[in-house]
Amino acid sequence: MERQAETNDVLEEFDKAKSEGRQPLCPYCHEPLEIGQFYSVYVRWTWNNKKKSYQKEEPDWDFTDNDLVV
Repeated sequence: MERQAETNDVLEEFDKAKSEGRQPLCPYCHEPLEIGQFYSVYVRWTWNNKKKSYQKEEPDWDFTDNDLVV
């Protein structure tokens, strides 16, 4: 039950920040909420005949569909 109350506090702050067009605050310490993510990226290099060299292909980023993360 306590965990659900904590989740509701976070979601409430996200909704409030979105409606006010601002960065969400941590509902516990009231500091701006920072988001970090660790991920691995596979980089593919393909041969470019015109340039006669390898060319790095840009990966396609697939972020979470969220109004606050673009």
